[in-house]
Amino acid sequence: NRGLNDQALVELQAAIKLNPDYADAHYLVAFVYGDMGQHDEAKAATKRAVQLNPTLARAQANLTLGAAEGHEDKEEPARPQIAEGKAFAHFNLGLAFRQKGYYAESLREYRLALDSGEDRRLVLEAMAEVHLLKRDFETALDLYDGLVREFEESPKLWNERGVCLHQAGRREAAQASYEKSVAIDPGYALAWNNLGVLLADNQSQEAITAFNKAIQSNRQMVDPRLNLALQLFHLKRFQPALEMFKSVLSDAADNAIAWNGVGLVLMELKRFADAKNAFARSVEGNQNHAPAHYNLSFTLSQLGDFDGALRETKRALELEPYYVPQKFSLRIDLQYEDPTIAIVPEISGDVATTELGEGFTLDEGVLDDIFAQLVPDGADESEAVPDDEAPFVLARDYIGKGLLELATAELNRAVSRGGSRVRANVLLGDIFAKRGYHGEALERYRGSRAHDPDDTDALRGEVTTLLNLDRAHEAADMIDELARRSRSDVDGLVACAQARLALGEPVPALDHLKQAQALEPGRPDLSQLQAKVAILLGDLGGALEAYQAALQLDPGLVQVWYELGGLEERRRNWAGARLAYERALDLLPTYVEATLALARLLITQDSPRAAIHLLVDLLSVDPYEFDALLLLAQVLLADGRLEQAREALVRILKFETDNLAALYFLGDVQLQLRDYEGAKESWLRVVTLDPANEYAHRARSQLRSAKDLKHIFAAQPE
Repeated sequence: NRGLNDQALVELQAAIKLNPDYADAHYLVAFVYGDMGQHDEAKAATKRAVQLNPTLARAQANLTLGAAEGHEDKEEPARPQIAEGKAFAHFNLGLAFRQKGYYAESLREYRLALDSGEDRRLVLEAMAEVHLLKRDFETALDLYDGLVREFEESPKLWNERGVCLHQAGRREAAQASYEKSVAIDPGYALAWNNLGVLLADNQSQEAITAFNKAIQSNRQMVDPRLNLALQLFHLKRFQPALEMFKSVLSDAADNAIAWNGVGLVLMELKRFADAKNAFARSVEGNQNHAPAHYNLSFTLSQLGDFDGALRETKRALELEPYYVPQKFSLRIDLQYEDPTIAIVPEISGDVATTELGEGFTLDEGVLDDIFAQLVPDGADESEAVPDDEAPFVLARDYIGKGLLELATAELNRAVSRGGSRVRANVLLGDIFAKRGYHGEALERYRGSRAHDPDDTDALRGEVTTLLNLDRAHEAADMIDELARRSRSDVDGLVACAQARLALGEPVPALDHLKQAQALEPGRPDLSQLQAKVAILLGDLGGALEAYQAALQLDPGLVQVWYELGGLEERRRNWAGARLAYERALDLLPTYVEATLALARLLITQDSPRAAIHLLVDLLSVDPYEFDALLLLAQVLLADGRLEQAREALVRILKFETDNLAALYFLGDVQLQLRDYEGAKESWLRVVTLDPANEYAHRARSQLRSAKDLKHIFAAQPE
């Protein structure tokens, strides 16, 4: 980004040498070669990158003027016009910035692309979309005006121009732009959807017609159906609104907006218990959906659960200080960003009661379908919930979603309605375990097993909790029984594998793990556990493959990156270890263990000074991280900054007076400062506190050196 192409090329080639199949590195090499004018090399690097990762070939097609998914555009999609000897280096680099949300840098690269003669239409359209995403509507509108003058037969451009005008409050011009888009292509669903949103404020039939045309043009799009359902709700047409929400939930059972809409309808019908369940499902689908939290609080208040209502209100206020109604959604054709733009509907009470008829009767079958028939195809009666589990289904869902307070409240309600206290105790143990209270969890699991020895969930919970308490030997007699009961239960098999691993039995652990992977091959945590087993078996190559498999399934696993760094250190691949630790810190900058591991690696493989800034940054966030402070003291000591090292060690000993490492290194600092009595006192204290400790052995040796040095310097004249 700073124009240092030669240095960038050296770094990238070093990365490729470490991992020849690193697609992103080859792709960046192509950028660098293109910027340097070496277009044959750029083409070869791009070809290799696409071979390794075919999705990279989509980069140049990000903003093409083709059809949205589900229909064909009338015009032939515009193709990049690559001038002789030119490449798409700046455009692609702008795209890379845009994918990261760096819009200012992206616009800078697009301007350079124009100056370099890259495809003008493609770049101008990209610039317009970035300004639209930045909500810089006037600049975006200027660009779109120029584009539609040159390419007036593109429905996509007219639609996005309409969104600019719509967002800027110029509704009549926006309507004309949407209508121009659908006149060019009557099957362009995005423009029909946006036209419906524009007309929805008038509460007219025209909006419903527009939404229906969007749905007919692309039945896979969710937004037009949600918008239509919301419009029907505003018109008090509850039956078709529920039908439309149901159609969304049939395709996406966890859609938070659809469940929130169902809850709104049920609230209007005064069916508060059903509405509570709908809003709870919405919260499960998206825990950060503020309207659902607000609506759930209103419903709980109506049901008399004022503590629950207060809890939900607090959470809603954290997400959004003011209540906002459910929103309409505009759509534009983007590939790398969320193409949805929310529009708050007008709050209107001008729907006359005469429009509603004399009465309203809800078809109960709609609600039955929504709450009871959203079951995957092929489900049979054998998968039905047992009678003793039925009262706890919602509580179990809450636990799985991490909503522990809601789960606790639901458990209490389930027991008050006649649910089994034994089953409730098992779930309460799960809640304690998730909160880290493993002793409390163990009591619940053992209490449940005392009443029902055949409860597999309680057995699995007890084994897992004993592992968390570092008491694996107590679980040894339960492993075979748990494995026998868990032949089709992945979590039970994982617990068995972890227990065998903790007992130092990697071969049976691997057997349990293979059974679990056969049941659920796509779980990255199973690959992570497989890597640990391989390390215990001494198979470092197999461990590396397992970690890489886990990261392919989920590249955001911080713990896996950290463990991969440790493995690379064992393989003496110092560059790989450093990259892994740095990746872990990119994902979680406050990860203390990764920071300390990277600092130790820098001390041994680079220089002590290289680790100072890393440790200082950590201590600026958490000044009481004494392991980091101790490591910083060692670095300062090695760098000859004795007073600063002593200051760091004294700070540790103010809080941890018996810290053997701090006492030992303080003695080392005092020795170099010729404070022989102080050094002797520090080392004697280390020996006294723990005579068998490694630092005690080193302290005894240092005591003799300190005594000799004291005599030497005492004999020298002043």
